[in-house]
Amino acid sequence: MDLRQLQLFRRIVAEGSFSRAAAALGIAQPALSRQVRALEEELGIRLLHRNGRGVSPTEEGRRFADAVSPVLDDLDRIREEAMAAQGVARGRLRVAMPPSVAAALGPALMRHLRAAMPEVQLNLRDGFTGTIHEWLTRGEVDIAVLNTMRRSAAVKTEPLYDAHLFLVHPPGDERVARLLTPSGEISLADLATLPLLLPGRHHGVRREIAAALSAAGLVATQVEDVDSLTGVKHMVAEGLGYTLFAWDAVALEIEAGALAAARVCAPVLLHGFVLGTSAEVSPAARAVMRFLREEVRRRIADGRLRGSLG
Repeated sequence: MDLRQLQLFRRIVAEGSFSRAAAALGIAQPALSRQVRALEEELGIRLLHRNGRGVSPTEEGRRFADAVSPVLDDLDRIREEAMAAQGVARGRLRVAMPPSVAAALGPALMRHLRAAMPEVQLNLRDGFTGTIHEWLTRGEVDIAVLNTMRRSAAVKTEPLYDAHLFLVHPPGDERVARLLTPSGEISLADLATLPLLLPGRHHGVRREIAAALSAAGLVATQVEDVDSLTGVKHMVAEGLGYTLFAWDAVALEIEAGALAAARVCAPVLLHGFVLGTSAEVSPAARAVMRFLREEVRRRIADGRLRGSLG
């Protein structure tokens, strides 16, 4: 059993597929399969169930993966710190963000790493905050942007920014037009009268909206759960209801004329974000966190982000 076999096995478990793992690692699938078979033979246990849809760990394989993952993380950290001591940040960095944040900050982060930290390999993924929190606590990502409503003792957080929430509606929607203030905003009370399409109750933004309504003594007349960012955009565009997003989540659709948005006022609704980590932070991760804080500050100052510093 060698370090390379352990690294390959962990990647296969993470990808759930030999073919995806082989493509990500840049090695031939038969060679990957041989390494896993050799590891299984040495341990005397079956590590993976193979089926037509991919692979999944056996019970023994899951326990083995849970046991070796912290060891591999420690080795990665030691290697990265040794490289950083030479003045160069290197290694693989796994970053997760909600879709709206990834749309706003992802391209800038990629450009920054290519220019200033070319030895850092970025793995950027997006998802709802509940899913991102699970990735972080399981050690599948190094840095996460989380909603402020998603906290736990296992995750260290620091403020990032508060995004303003906007009512998203079809362009020229007459029902919304009748409710807008002269400045083009919509009050929370008027918003509550509309049929809303919102993420499920386990999502942070849903809890923020519910808390604001409760504090104002309001109850939304109709709310349906839609846990799909792309799906809810299409539903709103087709007139099936309205939703609430940070500006960045729908900026491209607004620019293209497919959707429109009105900022919520009386009170202003904020969707808070924090930077989260669950383990010792590598030098590369610290550098990326500094960049994200600086980039947010620049974008709020020039109006590209609609919100305020956390």
